Amino acid sequence: MTDTDEQGRPEPPLAADELGTLVGYLEFHRATFAWKCAGLDAAGLKATVGGRRR
Repeated sequence: MTDTDEQGRPEPPLAADELGTLVGYLEFHRATFAWKCAGLDAAGLKATVGGRRR
């Protein structure tokens, strides 16, 4: 069973081989992205914040 944090994201493994660590962190970051984007409408998804102008 995978431990999750208060936002429901899976905790990356503390002791794993290279592949297990990579997959664990990818799952964590995918869940973070989904958490941050949850509830946004089309305008919210298109909005930009800071960064360079092109």
